[in-house]
Amino acid sequence: MSEMYKEISFMARKRRDDQLAAAYPLPPIKEESLPKDLRNYPKDSGLFRQDELEILDMDAATIVQKIRDRKLTSVETTKAFCKAAAVAQQLTNCVTEVLFNEGLERAKYLDEYLEKTGTVVGPLHGLPMSLKDNFMTPPHPSSIGMAAYANEPTEKDSVLVKMLRKLGAVFYIKTNVPTSMFMAETINNVWGETRNPIHKGLSPGGSSGGEAALIAMRASPLGVGTDIGGSIRIPSAWCHLYGLKPSFGRFSTWGGRPSIPGQDFIAAVCGPMSRSLQSLRLFGEALCSEQAAPWNLDPKIIPIPWRKNLIQPPGCKLRLGVISGDGIVTPHPPVQRAVEIVKKVLKEAGHDVIDWEPIDHAAIVNTVSEAFFLLGSDVIISRLVEFSEPIFKAMERQYQSNHGKVHNLGADKLREIILRRNQLQTDYLDRWISTQKDNERPLDGIISPVAPTAANRLGFAETSHYTGYTNVFNLLDLPSCTFPVTYASQSIDMKRGSEWQPLSDMDRLIQNEYDPEIYDGAPVSLQLVGKRLEEEKVLEMVEVVSNALKTAGYSP
Repeated sequence: MSEMYKEISFMARKRRDDQLAAAYPLPPIKEESLPKDLRNYPKDSGLFRQDELEILDMDAATIVQKIRDRKLTSVETTKAFCKAAAVAQQLTNCVTEVLFNEGLERAKYLDEYLEKTGTVVGPLHGLPMSLKDNFMTPPHPSSIGMAAYANEPTEKDSVLVKMLRKLGAVFYIKTNVPTSMFMAETINNVWGETRNPIHKGLSPGGSSGGEAALIAMRASPLGVGTDIGGSIRIPSAWCHLYGLKPSFGRFSTWGGRPSIPGQDFIAAVCGPMSRSLQSLRLFGEALCSEQAAPWNLDPKIIPIPWRKNLIQPPGCKLRLGVISGDGIVTPHPPVQRAVEIVKKVLKEAGHDVIDWEPIDHAAIVNTVSEAFFLLGSDVIISRLVEFSEPIFKAMERQYQSNHGKVHNLGADKLREIILRRNQLQTDYLDRWISTQKDNERPLDGIISPVAPTAANRLGFAETSHYTGYTNVFNLLDLPSCTFPVTYASQSIDMKRGSEWQPLSDMDRLIQNEYDPEIYDGAPVSLQLVGKRLEEEKVLEMVEVVSNALKTAGYSP
């Protein structure tokens, strides 16, 4: 019994590794020869032709247009990304299920369709796309990092998978997650640990960490992650990607494998991740189109077609609040510097920037933590115990070493936390709208850190991790998109001195983790939050901020 999860892991890893080796038998890599930043390895390795490298550098919109114009084929594009995924796996351990064969079959069909008809099947025609492991792509398992599901075939596509395929997407790979998708680092007992391609000593975050690592390695032009407490934004931020967490009801999560089945106190959402902001817009336009009509496939989807030009009048001054710290955990020096950079460039560009006090954030963070404890521990921990899986300390802290004990969550308690959630949402909206003064519209958005750290050192989550900067906006159900700002620098971002006073024991612990030398070169990103169901405006605002950063000379 004690070895059950190990046997399951061996079978799953062998299946993956055999498929990768059969497709691309790569030479072994000497770890000591690798640089800290792994992103240039494909270009320097000699494993790729120049035309393949050019494909890997393209964003999703460019790929789709070139396939439409018959300057590229889906087959040659998919082959390039399959090979890149095999290399990314070798470098970062980001892959779970390999879908190369069916991906290339689909790509061939789409090429032939375009050749015969002169038309495309949809706006994503021929585009290779990667998926977080929890999306169902039968018959491949969807393990979510748990032995219970690692070798169990699936039978029915997730609604999102079915929709994207109908729109022309080509699926070729699925990516690693932490155990039950419930940690801010990507590690589990089935597939092992994924590391950050930008800084190999750091984590890519979680739970969409495998997806972020794959995309950062240029092994996917566009991927899909999920987010219930920061699982798109933390990995996107830590891998310098644009990652959109939408409000619930824009993109379907139906038919995927959830962390906590039946839990909708805080609804899980899914969203796009990419090195290109335009790729996120392509995803939204395709999925929220009349052709896709997701509201006819998932009763939870709100029938709002994708909108354009929500910033009115175009080019107008934005009103943005900025959170420098949430009053619970202080951001590390590189993150605070990123906040100051963004405030400065926005003011210089003529935008209205105000300090946004994190009122109620502590109450929201505590409510999220309590809800996940009450609604999730019996489901997750009992399945781990069933297969004798060791429980990571990060999960023990979340579930207070519950070890399979079932909670008797009574109706009174459930009603109480629901009422508390609703009041917190109402209070936050009221405060946001109250910023409408002197003929000015309310705040357009809020800019905030994504995490107190630039990116965690590998394994630090076993000591401590904090997701309060992201899970606040999950409970509030507000859309948010990450954007790259800069890199940590040991010559600029000095460790705080003895005069600095922590806000709490957890704040002290996280601050003591900061070592300028270890974190040198770590990616630093922020997030921009909008009002509920304003995903399009969030992307437009992120474009404004990103352009201001580039104009000021910041182009990470």
